[in-house]
Formats: sequence, structure tokens, C-alpha cells
Amino acid sequence: MAFRKPTTTLGGLIWWDNISQNEYFIIQEHKVGLPVWPYKYRITMRENRMEIANSNDFQEISMDWEYLKKYAVPQIEDKIDIGKSVKDIDVISLISLISKITIGI
Repeated sequence: MAFRKPTTTLGGLIWWDNISQNEYFIIQEHKVGLPVWPYKYRITMRENRMEIANSNDFQEISMDWEYLKKYAVPQIEDKIDIGKSVKDIDVISLISLISKITIGI
């Protein structure tokens, strides 16, 4: 998989055709490909058009697409609830542990 830190598409959207899309991601195919562009397929985020995966192989980009739908989308929908996490902490034990580490008891 060619996942990476999201990078800007730098415009040039006229060079790409949308192959598949959902509410979060878009798979695109370059109209020319090599040698004009280093890869033929890419996945961009719909929200900001940032590119997050690319490949010259359609099977590989399809696997990336399935991976994103299965693992990335559930995390997008999850909300971080700090209150839920904090209420599970045993404050006395935490203070005791910190004091043992800092004081060396």
C-alpha cells in the first residue's frame, strides 16, 4: 500500500477521472499516466482533496480502497469521549505511582 501523509493535489484536476467514490474518499485515474505522471491511480479525501494513496496497479489501489472503507471510516465516525476515559482512572493509584517514581519511595 502506498499510504502516506496527505499531500495536496496541486490543482490539475482536469487530468483525473473519478472511478469510484463514497462520502469520504475518491479513487481517480490519471488520463495519461506514465510518462507524464509517475502513477496512474490515486485516492483523495473528499473533504479537502488531499491525496492519501497512489499506485500504478489497479488491484493495489482497489485493496487500498477496501482497507480505507473498513478501517479508516469507523475511526472517522468515532468521537473521543475524554469524560468516559477519565472516569475509569483510579486517581489514588495514579498519584501513588507518580509519587513513587518522582520521590523514589
